[in-house]
Amino acid sequence: MEKRSILTILIFSVFLVILLYGCQPAEKKPEEKPEEAADTGVLVIGSSPSQAQVYVDAEFKGNTPLELDNMPVGTYDVVVKKEGYADFEKTVNVKAGRTGQIDAELNLLAPAKGVEEKPKEKPVEEHAEMPQPENASAPTLKSSKINLSSFAMYYDFEKAQFAETRADKSDLFSRKYDTYVHFTALTPAKIYVLNKPVKDVQKEDCIFSDNAVSIVYSGQTLCVKTIEGNVAAIGGTWQTTPTMLEWVLFG
Repeated sequence: MEKRSILTILIFSVFLVILLYGCQPAEKKPEEKPEEAADTGVLVIGSSPSQAQVYVDAEFKGNTPLELDNMPVGTYDVVVKKEGYADFEKTVNVKAGRTGQIDAELNLLAPAKGVEEKPKEKPVEEHAEMPQPENASAPTLKSSKINLSSFAMYYDFEKAQFAETRADKSDLFSRKYDTYVHFTALTPAKIYVLNKPVKDVQKEDCIFSDNAVSIVYSGQTLCVKTIEGNVAAIGGTWQTTPTMLEWVLFG
């Protein structure tokens, strides 16, 4: 009897321990919160001249022209650098779903004393003056092709100068994009867009208003009233990206 009582007590104790352990509430694991996707925007950075180094918050991002996608919303310090030019600095605010743009116009540094300044390279250009018509009183037409090798360029039609740096009497400023060229008239020049190729444009086709900004697509022509008061036309035809423009100056 005594052994049976001890065995009964042991069995009851084991059962009681199992029962008490089973009644304890299971520890809940902390719920993992899904990461919230941060709002982003786009930052497009161009420069004149192009191929300048871009730093965002002191971190190198690439050379101009540069497009930075999925930029978290916030404020950034942007610095654009190019050898021989003063640094361009700007603070930008990237907004959700928006595209911000910076056009950095870099200024040449003065050459150090005792260092001879290198002559500027002439822009790549095919220039040909059209022959004088038999009628001596008729105006002479100047025509040319311009190689759009840079993202940003300046145009002086009177002197036939087309380069990345602005001249004293530049008439236009342009930015080249994937399918079009964006033009800005430099005061007091004026511009007007025609839906016809430049080879078919006459001086009488150009009607000017107070437009200062225009976009030219393939097959269109931009009429320009130059700073000197003459009329020029510029345009071209391209399949994908604009690479070459033709122009004419009506003297």
